[in-house]
Amino acid sequence: MNRVNSKVFDLMNKVSDKSDVNISRSYDFGDSEIHGTGAFASRDIPSKEMIGEAFYSKNKKLLRTELGARVNHQFKNNSSLKKEGENYNLYSTREINEGSEITANYKNTPSFIDKDVRGFKELE
Repeated sequence: MNRVNSKVFDLMNKVSDKSDVNISRSYDFGDSEIHGTGAFASRDIPSKEMIGEAFYSKNKKLLRTELGARVNHQFKNNSSLKKEGENYNLYSTREINEGSEITANYKNTPSFIDKDVRGFKELE
């Protein structure tokens, strides 16, 4: 094991299950049945948990993160954006099971997001 991995491994072993430290993100990217590439829960995500940053402000411009770019539209969405300061974070609106695609209803997003939902397959 190299030096960096050893330090990370040691840190992970010191973090208890009840710690507030989040040592891994809660999503991955993969092929979507809805449209192109999607964001998928890499673990069970409880309701009202912050999933990650979707848009952030830099030099008075709003920039989209990879997560923000990969969340696909569904009318029966399981996440929504919340403005916090100058940034927009993505929060679960209900429990999202591991492996499920993370979705947002584009019709209920801020005005800077394209509302055109053509091309997105609605899942049952």
